[in-house]
Amino acid sequence: MNPFDQVVALRREEIFHVQEAQSTTNRFAGIELPQNPWMAPNNFSSPHQDSWCSESVSLEGPTEKKLLLTEQYNPFGFTPIMVCNRQNQMIGVSLDYFTMQYWLVVFDEDCHILSASPAGKRSGSTFGGGYFYLDNNDNSITVQNNHIVSYPTQNVQPKRDDIYPLKPNWRSADIIALVTGSPEGNSLYSCLPVWDAQRPNLYWCLIAGQYNFEDYPDSTLTSPAYMAVVEVVPEGDGKCSTNLIGSLPLKNQWNNNTFAVDESGAYVVTNGLDDNNQCTEGYLWAFGLEGDQVTVRWKTPYQNAGYRKPGQTNIGSGTTPTLTALEDGTELVGIVDNADPRCNVMVCHRKDGSIVTEVPCFEKMRSADEASLIGVQDTFVAENNFGHYPTYPFSQYVPNGPGMEMLQVHPAESDGQRADEIWDQSAVHFYAMSMLCRESGIIYAHTCDWSTDISAVQGGMYYVSALDSFDGRLIWRVPLGRGVNYCHEYGGIYFNRNGDLFMGTNQYLISIKNFHSRSEKLKAIVKQVD
Repeated sequence: MNPFDQVVALRREEIFHVQEAQSTTNRFAGIELPQNPWMAPNNFSSPHQDSWCSESVSLEGPTEKKLLLTEQYNPFGFTPIMVCNRQNQMIGVSLDYFTMQYWLVVFDEDCHILSASPAGKRSGSTFGGGYFYLDNNDNSITVQNNHIVSYPTQNVQPKRDDIYPLKPNWRSADIIALVTGSPEGNSLYSCLPVWDAQRPNLYWCLIAGQYNFEDYPDSTLTSPAYMAVVEVVPEGDGKCSTNLIGSLPLKNQWNNNTFAVDESGAYVVTNGLDDNNQCTEGYLWAFGLEGDQVTVRWKTPYQNAGYRKPGQTNIGSGTTPTLTALEDGTELVGIVDNADPRCNVMVCHRKDGSIVTEVPCFEKMRSADEASLIGVQDTFVAENNFGHYPTYPFSQYVPNGPGMEMLQVHPAESDGQRADEIWDQSAVHFYAMSMLCRESGIIYAHTCDWSTDISAVQGGMYYVSALDSFDGRLIWRVPLGRGVNYCHEYGGIYFNRNGDLFMGTNQYLISIKNFHSRSEKLKAIVKQVD
């Protein structure tokens, strides 16, 4: 089948009857995470849900027996990441694969697109320039063409039969030129606000470095990664001033993941070159801001096999650092490395970078993680993405590596047993970032099944699935469709303030909500009309 001949449905709504999504025992209810003062409330502010990149929300998600699925065609492309404003409008960055144009897209809770603003071009083969977050005033802070740009997304009003662009609040100076002295030769990957209530308008800026890893093994590093802090002060009428506070080059290192922030600083994982120019030397970094000086608080090497595993976009760790804190105050940070023959979940102390544990995960010679860890208190959940091939406009015709594992860490143990495997779900194939709803104890995931012969010619069948965080059992799965149009390559699963679930695929905006909630909304509308 020629993928360009596929008929794309514009909209679909369908009701599914499923088993109630109820955890056998929910260990996570009532847990709240600290709030970055310059970001929108946790659950709704970041592609990783919060400043700690916990991949979890203090919501229940769709848990009832009757669910409503909505699929809405998105002409602006694949939408891997989303946030939600106080008006319950979803905001995402979409990527048009053919023009490599990013779009900041705003849509309502029924997936009707209200606004789409061109937001820069994709640089290279990474998602650099596509990251954004929602600030404490519900403005979308985007990275585009090496600038930081603010868009007014507090309450986007619909216009009849018109999808319209937003006018930026402000646009910073070129960050690459500020940091390196030249606007060429490097790229701004992502930014997040400095966590300091007394110092507004400060932004951590992660500069990727340029490593042509597509030419592996004949790859070269032409410029290093940097960590910088800039100040952007709005001046009104679309203007602002941009000042470089401080920066550090990361020698022989490059980056292809975003980062986490707490009160002490920023946490970044990089890939890097050894003395033989091989990409085997990666680090987990902790940066601080002391006055106006960017400092390295610590850096810890992780195991790196030195080759790009099938399904990875890195020759190194594919995960953004995830921060957690135990009830006794112990602060941790976790990543998944690129070890061989099995990757490890590596957990370190946030205070000094010392390693708490390194736990091998998934099948031997078939383990890789590009999805970042779910992390809450002493618990981390990793998923296997080995063999995930983004092949748009063609489908993936063979399965990627299966697997999801939950680990519980014990930093205070002195006998060497500092982690336990709680469960191993080895029968399910996962895509992108799974998300934990702490109030229900349910993990929502994007999954795929290639068990029928038709998968070899039309691709796998894609689902949104619900798993019990207690034991990893699969509770339900709602089918989206077969083939590449229904695949969510990277990014996450998101929720609005009702707890409705949202996700973007290569062609669609997806929502799944409790049908009861939908029914109550319709009843209220009918009552208003009457």
